[in-house]
Amino acid sequence: MAGPLKITADNNLQEMTSGEQDYIEHVLLGDFASADTGVGTVSVNPGSTTGLTLIGTFTDTRRTEAVGTHPAAGTTTTVNTYNFYQDRQTASESISNRPVEYDGSSISEQTDATIDPLWIDSTQDNLVGAGLGSYVLQPSAPSGGTWTEKGTLTNTIIGGSSNTTKLWRKTVATSVPTTVRPLKLASSNVIQEMTDTEIKQFTPRLRNKIKAGIGQYQLATSAPGSGGTWAAAGSAFTDTRRQVSNQSYSGSYTGTYSQNFAGSYTGYYARYQAYTGSYLGNFAGTYTGYYTGYFSGTYTGSYTGATVQSATENVATLTLWVRTA
Repeated sequence: MAGPLKITADNNLQEMTSGEQDYIEHVLLGDFASADTGVGTVSVNPGSTTGLTLIGTFTDTRRTEAVGTHPAAGTTTTVNTYNFYQDRQTASESISNRPVEYDGSSISEQTDATIDPLWIDSTQDNLVGAGLGSYVLQPSAPSGGTWTEKGTLTNTIIGGSSNTTKLWRKTVATSVPTTVRPLKLASSNVIQEMTDTEIKQFTPRLRNKIKAGIGQYQLATSAPGSGGTWAAAGSAFTDTRRQVSNQSYSGSYTGTYSQNFAGSYTGYYARYQAYTGSYLGNFAGTYTGYYTGYFSGTYTGSYTGATVQSATENVATLTLWVRTA
């Protein structure tokens, strides 16, 4: 398959090598990376989700009770929900200039059948190989080039330190390839070098190829089982919270107890003659009746019950995946 033509220093026409076509890829990826919206881009909790595709959700949860709480209900609450979206709509293409090639007998404009597998596909491969415009999810910025933070996720732990991870996007390339631009047909008999602006006319084509295949992203516990080959883009992130388990503990209880009860009492009673007030002596006998009693006190004992532990448990672990083939 013939590559696009270039003009040499001595004004001759020559086919561009695959290495020289890296400049075309650099221009396209630079254009793709210059905006955070548009087909192929990834976002976290965007202001508007109209037309976007949900590609995964990370939910940050925590216990509602402090470490050591007993008996614990073990309830949890959602702190934050992080929804990941990718724009997989269709970009509008408007291509007025195409690179030219030499087919062995004449010079002609390259067709889509040549352009797509020749340097649009290689641009996609460049992208998913940590190229300009790509994304990763990990705590700190990757090395190589400049990576810009596009979102922060937090794992909240009650009574402890929270940890975070970030969505990064490569916005400046590690290095810039030598500038070699393809030629175009300016008119039927005139050949000129394409400008970067004219090369960028193919960015929508790149976007449409991304949304349909290589360059798709997914946030999930494991790589998607269908739809191509997927690789981890960064490192996994885990939602953790305090464990709840049965534990022995001691405690005190203070309270007042009251109750009516019926019963018999045997004892001695003093006996008087009612009408004279004379003391007649002691009388021994049994009395049966109703009594009301009250008791106040403190109880101390050992108990076993659900207790919020200092140890943590993993709730969900997710990774950002990118389709590479």
